[in-house]
Amino acid sequence: MSSPTRKRWAEREELELDLISPLPDCVLSSMLSLLPIKDAVRTSVLSSRWRHLWKATPLHLDDVFLGPDNPDRDVGPWGHWTRQAVTSIFASHHGPVETLCLSRFDESAFHPEMNLFVESAVQRGSIRQLTLVSKSSVPFSSYQLPLSLLNCDSLHHLSLYRCWFPQALPPSMFPNLKELRLSGVPLPNDLLRILLSECQSLETLNVVYNSLDPVLSISSPRLRKLVFKLLYFKELIIKDAPNLESLMFNFDDYTTKKVKVLDAAKLQLLGFIDAEFQALQLGGTFFDRQKTPSTRVAETPCRMKMLSSVKTLAITKAHYLGKTIPDLLRCLPCLENLYIMKYSGEGSRYYSDKDIWDDQRYFSFLDHLKSVTIKGFSSDQSDVEMLRYLILHGKVLKKVTLLCSIYMSQNLVENIRRQVCIEERASSDLELVFCLEMENVDHFSPWNELIKQL
Repeated sequence: MSSPTRKRWAEREELELDLISPLPDCVLSSMLSLLPIKDAVRTSVLSSRWRHLWKATPLHLDDVFLGPDNPDRDVGPWGHWTRQAVTSIFASHHGPVETLCLSRFDESAFHPEMNLFVESAVQRGSIRQLTLVSKSSVPFSSYQLPLSLLNCDSLHHLSLYRCWFPQALPPSMFPNLKELRLSGVPLPNDLLRILLSECQSLETLNVVYNSLDPVLSISSPRLRKLVFKLLYFKELIIKDAPNLESLMFNFDDYTTKKVKVLDAAKLQLLGFIDAEFQALQLGGTFFDRQKTPSTRVAETPCRMKMLSSVKTLAITKAHYLGKTIPDLLRCLPCLENLYIMKYSGEGSRYYSDKDIWDDQRYFSFLDHLKSVTIKGFSSDQSDVEMLRYLILHGKVLKKVTLLCSIYMSQNLVENIRRQVCIEERASSDLELVFCLEMENVDHFSPWNELIKQL
């Protein structure tokens, strides 16, 4: 057989073995969109069939994962290399951009480039998730959002870190935005209120370390999850959020706090409650720590209806709360998951009454409690007393996880098990787990986003 004939036969056999290339472009593009961008680009050298496919594939670009293949290679400053890579990708790729994360354009000198990429993604009409990070150390030099972004109707998820909104806002903004995360973003005057009123589809709002008025009022009919981590804050009022299911907050230690949720009918997750709270209102129940224990909870006829929805509660600085904890748990008759976070140095000396749990009667939440997690467990007597009460009365308790701040020897573990009367547990299915705090961060989900950087 002549050489040209053998070559044709080899090409035919290779084609017959290739079962992927004959697939439609839309299928191949979908496959490429699942690959890391470097691997997707590399497919262009496979054959002429693949040469231009990646350029039309929906782009999911995160510059955090861009870098030279050889980390030891001398490519200059890492951020500079990454910015060049992003520029090359946008110059070569002409398809839709669905996900974009830009975090390497720190200094104001690079903001024009950042603008080009953001506006290009918006103009292509399919951007759904956008993350913009500005880490400039120069005051008032953070990245300012382009007006074209505020009018983007395809955007569903927006995360901003130390970025600025323009002073002149368009009449409508983010019509289809479902999740908004703001970290270190200045929110002067009524900007947050305007954003909430304009974002009619918003379901999740995450506000971290932002400059806000000391008294904040929230109204958002579709809002389901609200996360606040603030400094110098006094009062949060949630007026109109009938669909709110998750309320998470972690305020600073130097202000008095009041939280009011006027309609808590669907609230399922609540925390962190700590010692600095002056008042907590959930629907028709008012929890005021300034009152005497006998008048601390002011009940209305709808109390059970308004609070029976709460399934998950997180408490911090529990030792400072003292007798407040039983009062709070009494307000949540259907509680299923209890999280407690302790700081180093907390101990039983903060309890005014060491027999606090011995005096408690049976609470209705004990018929529903399934899991208890304590972060920073250190085996002090106050922790042991509370655990013993929950273990002896929790009829459906499945798991108690103790994230220990120190190593627990086997002898110490066995001693704790005896003190909490594990053999007399009310639930035969109960599992008591000891583990080191630093090695098991996932056990404290979903609260980790509130406590990191503390």
